[in-house]
Order: sequence, then C-alpha cells, then structure tokens
Amino acid sequence: MGSLRIAITRPRERLQETEERVREHGFEPFVVSPIEIVPLPVDASIRLDDFDWLVVTSASGADALWAHFKEGLRDIDIAVVGPKTEAAFLKRGVRPSLVAGEHVGEALAAELKDVAAGKKVLVARAAIARKGLVEMLREVADVTEIAVYDTRFPEDTSRLRELKKMLEEGDVDAIIFTSSRSAKNLIRFFGEDATSLLADVIVCAIGPITAGSLEKMGIEVDCMPAEYTIDAALEEIRRFSSSEPLS
Repeated sequence: MGSLRIAITRPRERLQETEERVREHGFEPFVVSPIEIVPLPVDASIRLDDFDWLVVTSASGADALWAHFKEGLRDIDIAVVGPKTEAAFLKRGVRPSLVAGEHVGEALAAELKDVAAGKKVLVARAAIARKGLVEMLREVADVTEIAVYDTRFPEDTSRLRELKKMLEEGDVDAIIFTSSRSAKNLIRFFGEDATSLLADVIVCAIGPITAGSLEKMGIEVDCMPAEYTIDAALEEIRRFSSSEPLS
C-alpha cells in the first residue's frame, strides 16, 4: 500500500502546521477549512482578577483570549478541555492549572467542580456552543460566560469544491473530521451526495460529539481515536487501514 491521502478539516489558520503533522506520519495531506474563525470583542468590563478560574474549551478560544488579555492570563488559574487547547497556551508561556483527562466539556466540568465550588468562574467559548459544561458548573459555582469567537461558513469554497471532486474520482483514502461544526458544514456543502462521496473512504471522527453529529447526518464513522488529537487520529487511521483493505 502506498502513502494514503488523508483529507482533514482544520481552521485556515492551522493549515500549514496540520499539513506538516500529516506528512510526519507518512501520509499525504489535503487540508480543508469548512469553517472560518472570527474573533469577537471582549467587553471591557470583564477583568480576569475578578475571577478565580478561567475555563477555555478550544485552541481558537485560547488565541482570542491571548489577543485581548495577553500577559494577564498568567495570573489566573486556567482549566482547558484537551491537549490542543493546552498547547495553545503553552506556546505563549502560560501553563493551564487543569487539563481534562477526557477531552469533552462535561468531563472538564466534572473535574473542576470540586476545586471551583463556591468560586467565580469565567467560561470563554464560541458564540454557538453546547451548554453542558456551563450548566454543570453553575450547580456549584458563580459562572459568567463570554463569547470570544464565532464560526462561519467560508466565503471561498474553492478548496471544498476541490475536495468534492477528489472524492468523486476516488483520490481520497481517509478523512478526519476534527469538530462537530466543521463536520456539519462540510456535509451540508456536499448535500445529498455526502453519503455516496464518503462511502468508500475511511471516516475518522475526533471525539464523540463530532462522531454523533456525523451519524445524525447519515455518515458512518469508521474509527475514533481514544485520545482526541490529530496525531492519535492519524495513527488510528493507520491501524484501521491495515486491518480493513481499501476498496
């Protein structure tokens, strides 16, 4: 078997680093961005020193917070969902105090509830976000929510059209969906052809939320890594492709 061509959904800002990561694993990358990240202004009345904990659920959220608060992020306890969000802080010299063992919001809330009980917690999230984490934290803490970024469908769809053509011609071996929002946008872009386009492709979902979104849209998920990272997803595809010959 030659080098597999793997399509992967990532924000445009992370295209180059993702391509490099895929090549390091010995695969040929094709990175598409079914979403655009739009930073939102943070209310000037929000002061980090008014809170005991800052909760961040994505690397995009970390980027947006750094743009606004910068060095102020060093002086507050930060809790994050997973290694991608942790890495977004670490590269700026900020070390989160808590990283959830399971990389979903509800797991972070469960781990944070004991240490955050009775405390003031600031949750930084996307404009459209699931409510499970906030609802769980509000059972024990004083929670304030702020939306620090939004996502939208990209104006330039040339890369998405190119991926669709590659799928039609059988030039893609596997696809990694990295988030529920990117999965929804790409499947909606494919329209009624989505199921047939992905029928002969290894479909890998990072995390149960992403997998659930795909399955609700009629897309069969072939594999999901135990750790919700790009590296783990690539290795999961390697294992799956070795045990299930490509058609």
